[in-house]
Amino acid sequence: MYKISVPVMNINVKRNGREKLVTELKRLDAERVFLALDTYELDEEKRRHIIEELQDNCEYLKAEGFEVGAWIWTFWIRGNTSFRCMRAIDGTEISEFMCPTDEKFVEFSTEYMKDIARTGVDIIMFDDDFRYGFLSGNMPACLCDEHIRHINEMTDSSLTREEIYDHIINGKPNKYRDAYLKANGDAFRSFACAARKAVNEVDPKIRMGSCACMSSWDVDGTDAAELARILAGDTKPFVRLIGAPYWAVNKSFGNSLQDVIELERMESTWTKSDDIEIFSEGDAYPRPRINCPASYVEGFDTALRAAGCTDGILKYGIDYWSNADYETGYARRHERNRKLYGEIEEMFGNKKSCGIRVYESMKKISSMVNPTAVNSSVNIQNLFFPIASRLLAYNTIPTTYEGDGVCGIVFDENARHIPLDIAKRGLILDISAAEILAERGIDVGIEKIGSAVGGNCEYFPYNGNNLLTYGTAVYDTVLKEGAEVLSYVETHLGNTPASFRYENAEGSRFFILNMNSRGGLTNLMMHYERSRQLAEQAKWISGNKLPAYVYGNPALYMQCKKNDSAMAVGLWNFFDDTVMDGEVKLDKAYSSIRFVNCSGRLEGDTVYLDDITPFAFAGFEVK
Repeated sequence: MYKISVPVMNINVKRNGREKLVTELKRLDAERVFLALDTYELDEEKRRHIIEELQDNCEYLKAEGFEVGAWIWTFWIRGNTSFRCMRAIDGTEISEFMCPTDEKFVEFSTEYMKDIARTGVDIIMFDDDFRYGFLSGNMPACLCDEHIRHINEMTDSSLTREEIYDHIINGKPNKYRDAYLKANGDAFRSFACAARKAVNEVDPKIRMGSCACMSSWDVDGTDAAELARILAGDTKPFVRLIGAPYWAVNKSFGNSLQDVIELERMESTWTKSDDIEIFSEGDAYPRPRINCPASYVEGFDTALRAAGCTDGILKYGIDYWSNADYETGYARRHERNRKLYGEIEEMFGNKKSCGIRVYESMKKISSMVNPTAVNSSVNIQNLFFPIASRLLAYNTIPTTYEGDGVCGIVFDENARHIPLDIAKRGLILDISAAEILAERGIDVGIEKIGSAVGGNCEYFPYNGNNLLTYGTAVYDTVLKEGAEVLSYVETHLGNTPASFRYENAEGSRFFILNMNSRGGLTNLMMHYERSRQLAEQAKWISGNKLPAYVYGNPALYMQCKKNDSAMAVGLWNFFDDTVMDGEVKLDKAYSSIRFVNCSGRLEGDTVYLDDITPFAFAGFEVK
């Protein structure tokens, strides 16, 4: 059952109209309400007022039939405090975020948890700051004095902060980097245990959990599933994933809407377990719709319903600050899509995702090597973002995060983690992954990788097409005999390969993009010829066609799922132009089709769709 949770600001519930709030919650089909408490309050009188208001709101909403949760920041305290702050690994003090190794802070926080538990809430969730990453520029935490002491104790050393920093960022895998990760994880595990113990003293039936963040899977030295089980105690664990619709509005961390959907699909695979409740981050921050359109939230919601990878959504359908009946646009669109939700879940349910298998390792930092011939620097936080899936999603290529897929795709540091038997089946690679696999003994067709060189156009010999690429870099790479150049960039060195394919003596086939994905998507990755290449070379690698493919539409996002008798195809137009006369090529001829939220016709192995307007969904099932 897909469960909808809705957050509202605790201090504004009465002011904004509790009766109107309940009306809007029911329009959103909410079963659970999270009362957001903001950061810790140091003033005792103000804190007492917040807790009393929480209890009153909790009792009111429970009487209206809702499950009620409290939602509070984990380590964030505004204003002056005597607690020890986190420090980024470069030494920068992160002034408002307390380190969980500070015993005084843990005592303060756990007493706060007891006060919250006494209000009668069913569930307590820690907010997005249960993390060490993305709190201070490009550097994660924590290298405070206590973390340094713990690291030196584990390694029998007396290193300075600067020396530890160098071991974390640079070189090959080493015991100091591992000790840093373990110190981070130990502090979080200890804090989670203390929080659970405190709540148990009031009511062990109260569920506790946290919001996963970007660093929750690696930099933090633990992972969201492990923390969920610690916080849960004897209750059912839960995790709210990271990656929100509002990111797409301002391209946060380089993400478009299809990218955050793929992020949540990836995370759900890492978290997948029958005992953990997983819900997505349907955040429209900062609301109302003038800041984040409801179409973004609905595209996100419908795509994750189709994927079937979560148990529900934290859906920000009500503005935090205005009257509850002021911004009704989110709820109205939810109501209008209610029938569509059911049709999507019926069509895509009981089927498994199919497409190109994206291999993304949850843990990459411990084994990281920096620098390499391709990569001269690294922002270790950004290793979380799966650029391979961004490439595929933008180019209307369906993905899967489980099984073999049509073929596999591996970018950057993930190549250190795949079993070599997977590599021997053939893969789509970026130049960084190719470098790593070559070091691991796999012949990928490269003699030498030189420095990055820029050029303005990518040329495709097969049809004479020349595409402007705005000076995007490729690498001065010497290929082995037998490598077939599929496109090249005109540089000061001459025609430098931009893409090529190679079959080695063992029969393993590789399609390689001679470009570094670490910086995110580039103009070299986002054009129709690249889309066509990916579809064709996936078939060349494995002999298998993509389950479905559409050419020539930027950011037309696709999901495909199959069972023994049918295939469901979903298309979300996350671009500003209407998809006109969409032509969907299927992996074989089918004899029957049914459409959801669209119209068209089936002719053998091709579906001809009528127009798909911006942010609309079009789905069909073929048999």
